[in-house]
Amino acid sequence: MSNIRSLEPTAEDSDEVWKEQWSHLVWVGMIVGLLVLQIVMSVTAAIIATNSHSNDIVPDYYQKALHYDELHATSAIKES
Repeated sequence: MSNIRSLEPTAEDSDEVWKEQWSHLVWVGMIVGLLVLQIVMSVTAAIIATNSHSNDIVPDYYQKALHYDELHATSAIKES
């Protein structure tokens, strides 16, 4: 028995090369995919934040807050 391998590619060698190339492609794809996902999520969050009307300026908000109980009581009376 000899420890010398032949230089001609065998089926095992081509299978190992294919597995190695596939694993490289998967790991690179995962890294690039996660980076792209983070960019897409950031852009989506920025678009939602700028188009949302939940942070509009409310005129006289302090006076409305001071009289909130009165306003709430009058609206409850009107509804019943």
